[in-house]
Amino acid sequence: MEITDIISLITNVGFPVTLCFILIRYVLQTTEEKLDQLDSSLKQLAQAIQSFKDTSRIEKTE
Repeated sequence: MEITDIISLITNVGFPVTLCFILIRYVLQTTEEKLDQLDSSLKQLAQAIQSFKDTSRIEKTE
């Protein structure tokens, strides 16, 4: 195998692999941000539901 063959192999394989890693990193980062937002929204929803339940119990006892 000559040096030109090795360079051609790196060029043909290395560049696409690098782009794949960049794309995977971007997708994972974006997904992580979305999941963090979803987690925050679910916590707020759970607090709102709990607050509603507590208010309903107080009204029933009065």
